[in-house]
Amino acid sequence: MIKLFLILVLSLLSIRKANGQDSNRDSYRDSLRQQLATVREDTSKVKLHYDIGWSFVFFDEDSAAHFAKKGLDVAREINYKHGEAKCLWLLAFSLSLLGNFPGALDFGLKELTLAESLKDTALLTEANFVLMTCYWSQGDFKTALDYAHRTELFSRSPKADATTRSRLFGMMGATYLQTNQLDSALYYGLESFELCKKTNLVWSGIYLHLGNIYSKKGLTDLALEYYRKGIPIAEETHLYIDLVSIYIELSKVFESTGLMDSAFYYAQKSLRQKGIHSFPDGALRAVTQLAHLYDLDGNRDSTIKYLKLSIDLREKLFSREKTREANSLAFNEQLHKQELAQKTEQDELKYRNRMKTYILSAGLAVLLLVAVGLWRRNVFRQKSFTLLQKQKEETENQKSKVERTLEELRITQSQLIQSEKMASLGELTAGIAHEIQNPLNFVNNFSGVNEELLTEMKDELTKGKIENALALATDAIENQKKINHHGNRADAIVKGMLQHSRSNSGQKEPTDINALLDEYLRLAYHGLRAKDNSFNATMKTDFDESIGNINIIPQEMGRVILNLLHNAFYTVREKKKQGGEGYEPTVSVSSKKINSIAEIRVKDNGNGIPQKILDKIFQPFFTTNPRGKVPD
Repeated sequence: MIKLFLILVLSLLSIRKANGQDSNRDSYRDSLRQQLATVREDTSKVKLHYDIGWSFVFFDEDSAAHFAKKGLDVAREINYKHGEAKCLWLLAFSLSLLGNFPGALDFGLKELTLAESLKDTALLTEANFVLMTCYWSQGDFKTALDYAHRTELFSRSPKADATTRSRLFGMMGATYLQTNQLDSALYYGLESFELCKKTNLVWSGIYLHLGNIYSKKGLTDLALEYYRKGIPIAEETHLYIDLVSIYIELSKVFESTGLMDSAFYYAQKSLRQKGIHSFPDGALRAVTQLAHLYDLDGNRDSTIKYLKLSIDLREKLFSREKTREANSLAFNEQLHKQELAQKTEQDELKYRNRMKTYILSAGLAVLLLVAVGLWRRNVFRQKSFTLLQKQKEETENQKSKVERTLEELRITQSQLIQSEKMASLGELTAGIAHEIQNPLNFVNNFSGVNEELLTEMKDELTKGKIENALALATDAIENQKKINHHGNRADAIVKGMLQHSRSNSGQKEPTDINALLDEYLRLAYHGLRAKDNSFNATMKTDFDESIGNINIIPQEMGRVILNLLHNAFYTVREKKKQGGEGYEPTVSVSSKKINSIAEIRVKDNGNGIPQKILDKIFQPFFTTNPRGKVPD
């Protein structure tokens, strides 16, 4: 299953190298060998060894590793670091396919170290990718995903092409499928699919992968659609392993839908597929599926026949699996040794730190004893009247400091109040500007259109085409109505803000509390977006229309609501910056009439208020926001 998975996800690499057909691949390899016989011991020779080794991948991994090792020796001899890294990658990948995971891990880590020293993002991408495949092959999907996300980070470099990201996303999707995280598997599978289309790459493996995801999600029609699209592509590119897998999966889907004739047809077709003999894993799956189908059909003879075939295939695969298990144990043992080595280094570092701490503490103790001795000596030498005078002067100094501190506190309090007013004014102004800009855009656009219509109408009247002129006049009238409508919108916004900006007389007045809430919700949101246009949030409202108008001081109530909404949008933006997966900033405002009381709720899905400061939230000037941010 390990080798099958790697070929499924990375089969597009063989397409990219144009070695899908046996004849083309052999002629391509012969051409490389002829070139190798004529070049010197330089970078070209390293590249030719690498290309010849790559031509053997998926077909003869021993030969691939052999040529990669020869290329590595030449690269080290001429100190060609980039070629050395490429050959290390090919060695790690070939050994991973062979099941030699300790060797693969060793070469992969060496490549990673070399790529880091060269600061080459393309090499860093490849190094993290091959380490991901090595851990995946051992079933350590968590570590595999860690390396996958590191690979994705480096693949964002301009040096990385879309093909690199496509194969990475394909493997990430398959990893999530193995851990039964179907939504994540589908997301990365579709990302890989879209990148393949952009680069005009034909890859049957991605159709098989997407079909498997939809099949597991129970979406039979979509699964069948992708399986069927993958068949002609696999035939065209001669990826018979993909064909065998697609036919087996089609058989299982038709079995689940009760179409047994189709299930038998595709199971038998998978077993007759060209290349099945070089694919024992696929052959075992095919005969197992046929034995299962015949058992369901009650055909005892055929069931026994295919069960015997499956037993024979299992025996052939047994020794290979035992070798793989031994390699897996060696791989785990190597990891264990590395962990022990790291632990030993950490213990030694802790010991050195403790010794430094002890030495520093001893030095401080000596200095403290010396300081105490000097202080005592100085005390005994001072006269009593000098000590009293010093105490008096200290008292005067402390009094002066307290008075200065009180004055500074008053100044700071005044500045803080002014800063709060200016911050609120700035955010309110930004929100108002955004609200007014929308209707003004409509007014400007329709005014321009009317100018063109009137010019055309004048021309039509000059030509005597009355009907055309009347049609243009009708359009101009309609546009004028729209101009008037949006002009009234802007006028209403300005009047509303003038009403709220009037001096506070302290008099209550009937106010539509729902309209007030809706207005300040939008102003707070657009005020924050004026500072950070990358910020987006979902706004939810749930207003009780039965409240109607209530007697309040709208200016004071508006400031309270605006501050609450500022804090709500601020905290969801901070949580979004922390990078929580799947997190969507949301701020909700609701009103509800309870008997004779109007209840207003402002809710967000941010980080919340820590328990330890709940008792302080009603203290004047208390805030959890950093200096310079919108006050609580």
